[in-house]
Amino acid sequence: MKNNLINISKSLLLFGIIANSTMNLVKAEESKSKEHNSSKNLIWTRVNNKTYKTLDSKIKERFKDQKNKDIELEISPKTRAKKSSKPSNYNKALSNKDKITLERIDFLIKNNSHELKMLEKRIQEAKYLIRSEVSAWYPNLNLSSTGLPQYTIGNTYNELSTDTSNRQAKASLKATLKWDLINPSRIPEIELARDQFEKAELAYSIKLRELLLDAYIQFFNLQKSIQDIRIANDSIKFSETSLKEAIIRKNAGLGAKFDVLEARTQLSKDKQFLVEKIGSKKINERKLAQLINLQSNINPTINAMPNIIGLWDNSLNESIDKGLRYRKEIDDIQLGISINKNKANISIATNKPTVSIFNSVDGSIARGEIGVTSPRTENNINSTNTTIGIQLNWPIYDGGYGKAKYSASKEKVKEIEAQLALKKSQIKKEIEESFFKLDIAKENIKNSYDAIKSAKEALRLSVLRLEAGITTQREVVNNQRDLTQAEVNYVQALTDYNIHIISLKSKTGVKDLKHCTKKIYRNNSNINKPQENLPSNHLLLIRDSCIELL
Repeated sequence: MKNNLINISKSLLLFGIIANSTMNLVKAEESKSKEHNSSKNLIWTRVNNKTYKTLDSKIKERFKDQKNKDIELEISPKTRAKKSSKPSNYNKALSNKDKITLERIDFLIKNNSHELKMLEKRIQEAKYLIRSEVSAWYPNLNLSSTGLPQYTIGNTYNELSTDTSNRQAKASLKATLKWDLINPSRIPEIELARDQFEKAELAYSIKLRELLLDAYIQFFNLQKSIQDIRIANDSIKFSETSLKEAIIRKNAGLGAKFDVLEARTQLSKDKQFLVEKIGSKKINERKLAQLINLQSNINPTINAMPNIIGLWDNSLNESIDKGLRYRKEIDDIQLGISINKNKANISIATNKPTVSIFNSVDGSIARGEIGVTSPRTENNINSTNTTIGIQLNWPIYDGGYGKAKYSASKEKVKEIEAQLALKKSQIKKEIEESFFKLDIAKENIKNSYDAIKSAKEALRLSVLRLEAGITTQREVVNNQRDLTQAEVNYVQALTDYNIHIISLKSKTGVKDLKHCTKKIYRNNSNINKPQENLPSNHLLLIRDSCIELL
């Protein structure tokens, strides 16, 4: 038994010497991989030639500089969970009285979106897949047994020799340690897993940008709906006043029934307009609530007064250049190229040799004998065997399978390269459209603002003319309708402007907009007073604006 232990110790010592001599070869192979992928953000390094640095520390380092991004989010779920002190179901803390700002939308989507949570899980999944592929650098230890224990009993009858019998109880155990010294598919498989991990992160960032843009647009649409309701209510108040005065004039013999009918028709149209806008407001509230994942009994409350959120201080060419550098969709497609190149390398590696070193140690303890004439059941048998060697596995011919897969992956790379050029063209088109629509919205804001001032004055004069008896109710109704439409156009122009500028910000990655440095206070003293049949709050203009700076 002592000799057996000495033999096992010698075998393990020999295996350790061989393993140590092969470490340089492994490190050299790994070094080539690092040099080839020096542009990668996630690099795996050996620590004391025994283990790799953990993924979590690398992820935290990579996303350390991403904390203040407004549109994109590229942090691991663990890092984000530590960073946020709010509960994950933060929507429960919201009530119908809490106002939602643009900045709060960013927080709510990051914490409440089910789509983002799903993508976070995919990031975790991809991280574990990397760890599974990295394990190829380490040796494998297997334990097996053909009998733990086993009992053999039987007889063998021979025609030309002595019969034998079997009477034995036996327990055996085998340990095999195997380490791939040369594995052509190991490096590309690790690189493939790393690319898929980064692709999962990019999918998170892309979806976050899309959700934020949709939420911002819906926020502005809800602001517009609130203003449309205000406009409709003001028009109804004015129409009710006009109808009362038309009835008074008719009863006094100073007006005609036709004037009363016109005033009543206009009041009905204004009420219909109000009903439509209330319905639109409810729809926009639920759309925004769904995007930020509010509870069904909570409607988002926002600042109802629309204003210009900023000025775009970049030329068209600058915007396109920033967009092409910023957009994660381009990085995602480029990762697709890297993924298919690694798949091609894995395919071609199937026809390359794999060299492994192995050490197998097996031992058994038996009581009894087999294959003898008279088995002695009291006989104890102990045995150990040690095998050390190098194993070669080289698939010489596979019917062209590996080469065909390699060629298919290379063709896929060419397809993705063409897709990359197409995506850049699409991004350029999107930025150009948003840029030109922003210019249109600028002019619409100026023109609709001037139209409101003109329509207010025209309505004031028409009321005075009606009181003097030199015009009809038709003129007042027409001017009232023009004023209502002018302010609707103004609110629509403001909404379009904010939507297009936030869209440009999202598509180009510009963090800060140029703020308005001048407040414009409009003098509305020339508008009719309440005693002149106009409500004091009738169709007020937006005071804090950037109109003169557009």
